Parts: sequence; C-alpha cells; structure tokens
Amino acid sequence: MSIYLDELLSAKKVVLLQGPIGSFFTDLSDWLTTKQIECFKVNFNAGDWRYYHSRPNIWHYRKKSTDFGAWLSEHIQQNQIDAIVCFGDCRFYHQQAHAVAQQLQIKFYVFEEGYIRPDYLTFEADGVNDFSNFKQLFLAENNQDAVELHRESSDNHYHLMLWSGFQYYLCWALLFWLYPFYRHHRGYNPVQEFGYWFMAMLRRFKNSLVEPKRFDAFIQQHSKNYFIYTLQVHNDSQVRVHSDYTDIRDCIVEILHSFAQHANPAHHLVLKHHPMDRGYRQYAQLIHDVSAKLGIEDRVHYFCDIHLPTLLKHGLGLVTINSTTGIQALYHHIPVKTLGRSLYDLPGLTVQGDLDGFWCNPTPPDEAYFHLFREKLIEITQLNGAYYGKNFWMK
Repeated sequence: MSIYLDELLSAKKVVLLQGPIGSFFTDLSDWLTTKQIECFKVNFNAGDWRYYHSRPNIWHYRKKSTDFGAWLSEHIQQNQIDAIVCFGDCRFYHQQAHAVAQQLQIKFYVFEEGYIRPDYLTFEADGVNDFSNFKQLFLAENNQDAVELHRESSDNHYHLMLWSGFQYYLCWALLFWLYPFYRHHRGYNPVQEFGYWFMAMLRRFKNSLVEPKRFDAFIQQHSKNYFIYTLQVHNDSQVRVHSDYTDIRDCIVEILHSFAQHANPAHHLVLKHHPMDRGYRQYAQLIHDVSAKLGIEDRVHYFCDIHLPTLLKHGLGLVTINSTTGIQALYHHIPVKTLGRSLYDLPGLTVQGDLDGFWCNPTPPDEAYFHLFREKLIEITQLNGAYYGKNFWMK
C-alpha cells in the first residue's frame, strides 16, 4: 500500500482540489474526517459542486484561472492548511497548487489512475508519472527484497463512470454561469463533451458488433507475428508534458515509417486505439493513407475495443510513448520500447536502443527484475481500490 497514505494521515487540515469525476473525493473526505482530519474543498465548476456540496469548508473558485495560485495561497495561510490533495498533477490549477505547496512548504499529494491495473489507484507525494519520486527511491533502495502484497478485487463499474460523467457535465453545462472563468483541462466546453461521449457510446456499440470476430481471426492467423503500438488519449498530459510529441498523429506517422523501413517484411503491426479517446479521435483514415503510401497496408491493423491482455500475450513487442500498457506488457514478458519519459523506462526492463533497431531485436525484460520492480511499485505508490468501485484502504 502506498507509503504516502500514512503521511497524509499525519496532516491536521487538508484541502481537496479536483478529483476524478464522481463521489470519490466525497468518500475520501468522509474517511479523512473519521481520522480527525479537517477537510476543505475547492469547487471549480458546478460539476464539482454536484458531488461535493452541503458540507462545511467548501470554497468556490470563480476568478480567472491565472489568479488561482495567489488565491489558494491566501486561503491556505488563513486556514493553516498543511496538505493539498488532487487528481492529476498536470492540470492548470493543480500545477499552480503544486507551486504554492512548494512555496509554503506544505505537502502536495496526487491521485492518478493505477500504474498497475486492474484493482489499483496511484497515490504519491509531489507528482506522478515522470514527476514521480519512485524511480529514484527504487534505484536507491538497499533492501531489494520484493514484498508480496494481498490484492482484492475492486469491482470497478464502467456504467457508474458513465452515469457520474453524465451528471457532472450536465450540471456544468446548466450552471456554467456560476463559475464564469472556469478552464477545463481537456480544453472543451460541456456541450462538446456531451457530444464526444455520445459518439464514444455509438462507436463502442459498433465495435462490439465487428471487432470480436475480426480480432479472433487476426490472433489465429498472426499469433507471435506482430508488434503493437498502443495509442494514448490525444490530449493526455503524459504525451503533452512527458514526451517531445505535440500530436499523437506525429507519433503514428513516425512508427509507421520506422516499421516499413526496418521491420521484418513478414511481421505485422497492430495500432490499438485508447478506449477513453474513442469519441474524440479516430485515426483510421490517417493510418490507411500512410500505410498505403508506404506499401504496408496489408500488414497494418487498427483496433479499439479488444481484450488488451490477449493482444499482448500473442505479440512480439510493444511500442508506446509512455502508457501504463507498457507495464502490462512487461508483466506478460513482452519487449517494450518507450518513446517518451516514464517511470518504468529502466535498463533491464525496457529496450534502451532506438526504435529502428527494436523491430529486429526486441529484447524481453528481465523477469526477476520486473517482479521486484512491480512489487515495489505497488508497495510505494499503489492503493488497492477503484474510483468507481471498492476501496479497501478506506477503513
């Protein structure tokens, strides 16, 4: 269980910023209150208010986004706050909050999607992903014995995530005037978000009709004869902040060119779309056009809603910018090449050479070293639970 949880429980007053959509931060506040910790909450829009209202110590931020740091600093000092908690460290407001925490020398904690999935959440101090302290702690630790940790099923509910999202965006859309200067981290307004979510549901239904049969046929024909590129969400902070790419499309084109020039002509390439980006982006036309131009259209395949573990188990290797699917691939003893910065990009785990050389020399990870890495990652940074399911550490 994350070593930072005990640190958080030593705080006396905590301010919660934006959490994952839904009631998770409400549940967290209730739990912290049972530990005699006084909780404060900043609501940035009416969607935040929908899930955190009718409680003491709620602050409504209605000023311009650029003024948030100074406003937060003043409120923290007036109320003697000693810890900040948020979800995601790259959101504009949370970046300012981190700077305030450093200036005032108070703790800054971040929740994020689990590095290990399913059944885990990430919880760290100071930052997550490539801002995480984990890599330094792992490499510096003298006791390199792995600790086997018990895991329980978190029973995460996809339909609860959808229902929570619907309510969140509806409240934000209807009551947007209450928070006139709110700046969303995705860059879209609530009406646009509704449209993208609706498109995502349509595409998910369509994919459910055609992809299973097509994927089964592909696996039967090409098992252990293909590489995988897992796409990330188009505006993912992992890509924007922790890589040199400004657009997923640039990475797609680079990978297709490298594969065409350097991979074995008998090998295939699967590009897997990120399910959370299903409604926002589609790359089928781009992939087809570039592949046709390179003469590899018969060797390039594009899927979205397929079973990732099955895809990984039958693959020769995985390319990713810095997605946590890289950790899943390592778990299945699949060679991994990262193109961005990530906490698991270590000698002995990932391929350290360039992309062009990866296709013909996909070196698998050291299994013992990965086992140690994974257990330490869980021990230091993970909590057994889910944002839309059970959280066994809240007890």
